Amino acid sequence: MNSDLPTIWQLIDDASRALPEPFTRAALISWVSARRPDVGVASIAKDIQAATDNAGHRPSGRAPLLHRVERGRYRRHRPGVEDGPPAGETGRVVLVGSSGEVAGTARPARELFASTGFARAREHAVRSGHPWFVLSARHGLLDPDDVVGPFAVLIGDQPAGYRSAWAEWVVVSLADRVRLPGMTVEVHGGVDFAQALKGPLERRGARVEIPLPGGWTEAAPSDDEPEHQAPVRAAWGRLLARVARHP
Repeated sequence: MNSDLPTIWQLIDDASRALPEPFTRAALISWVSARRPDVGVASIAKDIQAATDNAGHRPSGRAPLLHRVERGRYRRHRPGVEDGPPAGETGRVVLVGSSGEVAGTARPARELFASTGFARAREHAVRSGHPWFVLSARHGLLDPDDVVGPFAVLIGDQPAGYRSAWAEWVVVSLADRVRLPGMTVEVHGGVDFAQALKGPLERRGARVEIPLPGGWTEAAPSDDEPEHQAPVRAAWGRLLARVARHP
């Protein structure tokens, strides 16, 4: 091999600085292949795995270059952000509940629902850099790129037995993807999803977190808060308390 040629590792480093985030695995491979056409895709993929901080069975000894934000999508590794979870937390995963009008044709789960709440939660999940999945009342746990057809099943409309079986199915599926003990699980999309999942997740050592809608915080309302938001905030607080009390 010509010693003047950049290594695959160097090219992955260059690509992670140049490509807009989040970038895809295909974009990384194309970047490297264009500059090192003599290297096979399998070799490039192996180095991508080795360069990803949260990839399974990652070899030690080299500082990571990438952070996987979801299946097939990455951003550049940021030292100090991914190096360790907060005290008492071994990790975090974001679950985005299906909400809003359903698209009329089959498409990836990330694009199946048209509502500002779903879009806002999806954008938060992608920006967070944590693994994230879509919750479907019909299909259970979906990877964002899983292609599914339209459906009209609402979790809140289902009987208690359905919701209980659905939650166990979702948690088992999630446990196949992430290590649940010590994990904080953000559940976006309403208390119907969160209340069903709370018990099964806590039995496996995970903690459920329900972010307030619209980016609200739990701080006391300010003097200039719109009058109509105070009762809404209070009602949401009562729902959160209800979920906290009942598994």
